Amino acid sequence: MQKNLLIIIATVVLVSASMVFAVDDPHGTTNSIYCEQCHINHNSMGDILTNATDSLVATLCLSCHTPGGWVPMSKTLSTKQQADPGTIGTSHAWDAPADNADLGASLPTTQALLDHLTLDDRITCGTCHDPHSNSNSPFLRLDNSADALCLDCHAGRDNSDVKTYTGNELSHPVGIALPSDADFHNPPLDVDGVAQPNDGNLTNDFALLAGDVVSCTTCHGVHYSDSNSGTTDGP
Repeated sequence: MQKNLLIIIATVVLVSASMVFAVDDPHGTTNSIYCEQCHINHNSMGDILTNATDSLVATLCLSCHTPGGWVPMSKTLSTKQQADPGTIGTSHAWDAPADNADLGASLPTTQALLDHLTLDDRITCGTCHDPHSNSNSPFLRLDNSADALCLDCHAGRDNSDVKTYTGNELSHPVGIALPSDADFHNPPLDVDGVAQPNDGNLTNDFALLAGDVVSCTTCHGVHYSDSNSGTTDGP
């Protein structure tokens, strides 16, 4: 009797556990993606039972997020879209060393990001995105309303004082409010020379944070940005 009771309890626990995981499909329950399209139970290549090795996590993501992927979608990506600064690309790279002094990048300090680099410390889709939680839209590992994701990796560019020479290369100040005094700056203009936002293209406007604070995303886009203010960004 006791043995049978233990078997029943174990079965209930296993069923309950499977139900918990079953409702945790990638990106919620609004599409047709299921656990097994990314995960396998046996002979897994990845350490979290994925179909891809640690160094190929981006390949797993691109099996859907690419033209002709498993799930039809308007926002697709391809390897050729990865930015090579100053030359080509429309999206932040998802297969690049996290520590890159030339780009003001270093290993992130936030554990949620650091835990999701590849084994050789390269960034990938999962470094910034969490496929199982959309608490920080769009599926981000951190609240990025103040560009925390950008500033964690690019801490070397997190400068608010550029008046004092330190012997190091400096970049445009971030984290400061745009002065209201017109003597400090010209009104932001659209590509046609008219004060924004009057050209009908919101994607070329300077995106200030709350309180008119200048930050990374004021000038930079992460995906689908073609560095041409005369065009509309996005797919």
